[in-house]
Amino acid sequence: MDTVLQEKPYNDSHSKNALRAWLQLLKCSKRMEQMTNSHLDKTFKSSLTRFDVLANLDAMDGETVSTTKLAKSLLASKGNITRLLDRMEEDQLITRKPNREDRRISDVFLAEKGREEFQRMVNDHENWVDHVFSVLSNDEEKMLIETLGKLRHHLENTVV
Repeated sequence: MDTVLQEKPYNDSHSKNALRAWLQLLKCSKRMEQMTNSHLDKTFKSSLTRFDVLANLDAMDGETVSTTKLAKSLLASKGNITRLLDRMEEDQLITRKPNREDRRISDVFLAEKGREEFQRMVNDHENWVDHVFSVLSNDEEKMLIETLGKLRHHLENTVV
């Protein structure tokens, strides 16, 4: 059931905490995206968006996915997906072919070179993320996952 965004009576304490939490989330998200891009660039001459494309295609386990569906599944900024995929195809990381049912749509799949590059990146990325989150205890990480999951569920079911 969708929740409709409604005005609530002003509650100074809750409102201020909600704003502080929102700012912390935005600042953490922005900083983590910057750090991830920087790390992937220095280590692999890649970006979070390219990593995200490779991860999504790797999860398809050899199956193809339409460009439209791929763009919707990306975590990182979508930007110009066509240009990104053009460059990734030039680098032989992906392969595109016309969709059988709708030739206006391209299907994308991970090329062998893309699979190999993703495998090199994934272990390094997991270790890097582990380092970033090392400031939190195991219990704090679990609480953060649960809390953010609850917030995400609410956001996904809220109509603006």
